[in-house]
Amino acid sequence: MGVVFKPEDVLKGRKWMLEKAARDLAPGQVERVESILRRWGEGSREELIRLLGEERAKKLMADLGIA
Repeated sequence: MGVVFKPEDVLKGRKWMLEKAARDLAPGQVERVESILRRWGEGSREELIRLLGEERAKKLMADLGIA
């Protein structure tokens, strides 16, 4: 069974997780996704979906272990 991280914990010493999960994103998108994860709160999930599209956002969140 995989480990599940809280969104705000993903970037604490684990930037490699984002880089690995977001390797198919454009550099500007990676920075925006990182910004969203740093300030995770209400509406952040929807913001990721608007930025990446529903399927890519769900895959990214699953790869990062964000439930």
